[in-house]
Amino acid sequence: MDNQGPYPWQQQSWALLQKYRERGRLPHGLLFNGPAECGKKHFALRFAEGVLCTANRSEDGAQHHGRACGKCHSCLLLAAGNHPDLVLLVPQEEKKTIQVDAVREFIQDATLTPQISDCRVCLIMPADAMTSEAANSLLKTLEEPAANNHIILVTEHVRHLAATIRSRCQIVNLPLPTQQQSLQWLQQQQPQQQWEELLNCAAGAPLRALSFEKSDIMQRRKQLFNSFAALIRGQQAPLAVVAAWNEEMSELLLKWLYEWTLDLLRGSLTGVENMRDLLPGRELSGLTPDLDAGQLIALIEQLVSLNRGMGERNLNRQMQLEALAVSYAGLTKR
Repeated sequence: MDNQGPYPWQQQSWALLQKYRERGRLPHGLLFNGPAECGKKHFALRFAEGVLCTANRSEDGAQHHGRACGKCHSCLLLAAGNHPDLVLLVPQEEKKTIQVDAVREFIQDATLTPQISDCRVCLIMPADAMTSEAANSLLKTLEEPAANNHIILVTEHVRHLAATIRSRCQIVNLPLPTQQQSLQWLQQQQPQQQWEELLNCAAGAPLRALSFEKSDIMQRRKQLFNSFAALIRGQQAPLAVVAAWNEEMSELLLKWLYEWTLDLLRGSLTGVENMRDLLPGRELSGLTPDLDAGQLIALIEQLVSLNRGMGERNLNRQMQLEALAVSYAGLTKR
């Protein structure tokens, strides 16, 4: 068990929830929403541990600011991974979804009386992994929760949850930190590392940047950019480029394409010297004045739409990426 509390950039949301607790108004249904690698799961688990910590019953609990003390009987059970009042529902390893039978079992646990702590905390991570049938089976429990029990849903795709689920929960948004906050925190973790470029590769997510520290991410990004540049120059066929794109995780690929396309638009409108990403500025500077701003804006809109749709289970990723590649190939064919 980690009793260090939330990450620095989560302090405002943490303080808000502690005010609810102090006033006895903590909602029975909470929905933690935020982008990938912003620390949502860490926040949810630290909050659950703090709620279950029995030291927080007493005046001494104030010194922990809502964090688990790490020493009481409840905290020792949490550290051992067998606290009876913490219920956790995640997809099974071989599945990407949470089925209705798993949610029904979860509901039975969520309605039991607390055994050690003052309440039970029930977590579903990620909540958007629930099938429609599973989510519907949770509605009544969210609407009529058991006394002293709290259900926490964690998601990075809040729009994929039914409005009936969202309306029954207090939504707590957990955004990514600013670049300054991220760099400051990353320097504390590993002072010798040059974090700015890695953070850029991680699309601003400090936890992902930290995981990239000993990876080949920079080389992979460069290779993907080379294929991107060759596509725009007409030196590589769209289908060949899509084969390379398919090897990279979709979220990062789309964010990189978005950044590069936005920088090309910036260069075409205001000049290469104003481009922020060195890769397009250096490699495509000769083409930038000839690119059509309207086509680049359409591509940016296409990327935003595709990024939103990647979480949809029925989306044909291959077909979408092929259409995107064809659009890039058409940039210089006028």
